[in-house]
Amino acid sequence: MKKKSLLITIIVLLVILILAGGIFAYIYLATDILKTDKEAFAKYALKLGDQEKGFVPNILEQYESKKMTNAYENSGEITATTEVLSDSIDSNIQVMKNYVEFGNNTNISFDGKVDTTNKKVEQNISINYSDNVSFPFKYKQDGDVYGIQSDYFSPNYIAIENNNLQELFQKFGVLDTTNIPNKIEYSKIQSLKLTDEEKTHLQQNYLVPILNSFSDDKFSKIENADDSVSYVLSTTNIELKDLLVQTLETFKNDTIMLNKVNSIIEEVMQENYNEEMQLTSQDIEEMIEDLNDMDSEQKDIKISITQKDGVTNKVSIISDEVTLEISITQTDSNVIYNISLNVPDSITISMDMSYSGVDTNTVVENISFSYEVPEQLSTIYSYNNTITFGNEINIEDLGTNATVLNNYPAEQVQPFIVQITNRLVEVNNEHMSQIGFPTDMVNPMVMWFTMPTYLQIYNSASESIQNSNLSEQEKDANNMEFESYKGQIKGSQVKNLCDKVRIKGLDGTSDKINVKLGQPASSTSFVENVNDINTIKSSILSGKTYNVTLSYDTATGYVCEIGIEEIN
Repeated sequence: MKKKSLLITIIVLLVILILAGGIFAYIYLATDILKTDKEAFAKYALKLGDQEKGFVPNILEQYESKKMTNAYENSGEITATTEVLSDSIDSNIQVMKNYVEFGNNTNISFDGKVDTTNKKVEQNISINYSDNVSFPFKYKQDGDVYGIQSDYFSPNYIAIENNNLQELFQKFGVLDTTNIPNKIEYSKIQSLKLTDEEKTHLQQNYLVPILNSFSDDKFSKIENADDSVSYVLSTTNIELKDLLVQTLETFKNDTIMLNKVNSIIEEVMQENYNEEMQLTSQDIEEMIEDLNDMDSEQKDIKISITQKDGVTNKVSIISDEVTLEISITQTDSNVIYNISLNVPDSITISMDMSYSGVDTNTVVENISFSYEVPEQLSTIYSYNNTITFGNEINIEDLGTNATVLNNYPAEQVQPFIVQITNRLVEVNNEHMSQIGFPTDMVNPMVMWFTMPTYLQIYNSASESIQNSNLSEQEKDANNMEFESYKGQIKGSQVKNLCDKVRIKGLDGTSDKINVKLGQPASSTSFVENVNDINTIKSSILSGKTYNVTLSYDTATGYVCEIGIEEIN
């Protein structure tokens, strides 16, 4: 009986140990309870590339693959909206604000069909300046031939073939075509795919050493209000630079990864430029030398990996000079990305990309790009496109409806291009007159891109002018201190003048001024060896009368010499 009880006890203990072991394994592998902050940081950093819970989820890759293998219809719009934040009453700024509204009222609409498998595209595109004024045209791809057509300039498509592009550009009048590829390819770079062996090699030789180079106390954990958890690596720019140097030292002697990188370079260069290029150990050594030569002030940097419900959803890099955040929100049908870059007191850039209904036959793509310069302007560019699968798609060949410029000699191509260009200018001027936009400003769409640049250049120029005016004011204030003594004055006042000269030289607010006794000021530039002002002051008699003259440095306009002459 005792043996039976003992056996039961042992069995129970074994079951408890097995269960405990399973529970422990679950807790360690499936949760973060027993993981250090460093281990959790690594876990969720590695999940960035996970197909199910990473930054490029499988559902999005399946959608992109569907677009490549299935024909579809599409329709959408492109807009740009700029708000001038400057409250300047400058007339130029006020005029530009009016011009901006023309750009804000302009949009590009499009609709058509896409059949990527058969390399065919057909789009109806319209640049809309107002409800009544627009410039419609058609775009079509038929294999390697790309063309546009508008009733404003031609009943046929004006097209080029994506072959022998160097020869085509020579017909356009381009003399040096060595950097132009003969054919532009858009195929995926196969060399970018990593084998399992290469993935293991990267992890063992780069990822693990990089992580182990940071001590445990560099990592911390933050529980956020939305129930997400952030694991933070606190480091410095100097530490990161040293880490990059160590990584490059490894890479320099790593034939596996060098061959991998060179295979990617070779595929890109041969495909697009028919050129050879190789990255060598010597090239990497030069990179290391450049990094080691860099001398910068140490700054704190925080790298944060955030997860919620076991899914990595945000990466942040934060320093005093810049903050970069990349986040993803995913559901069964929707994927939303947000990328933001903030440089304090300089610029804020943000991009939102959303894909709605990616597991259905109707997908809505929205991309919004914005940037703001404090107290200057805010600009938002928006793109939306609705993709519809399932309908029968038929895109006609270009056939004889296209004038393919590759097939014509230069003496015909160049005059034809000039003729088309002149016609486009003529049509544009007609449209600008109809909407009241000045033709010398070309087109409201120019405001989409030049207005931000214009404001920054204008404000910089204004600031330079203000600084110039400030320098002028400083010069006038400096000179006035001496000019008040010009002419015939008593010796006591001359002594005060000498004190001012001595103080100016000592406090460094201006170059030392040379003072001459017994002769007028004549020099037109500052001199290195000035006369001893204390000696000159001791020679001045308070009861006497003196004539004080000034001369100015021709380069700066500042007083550079003072002449003191006794009047008998």
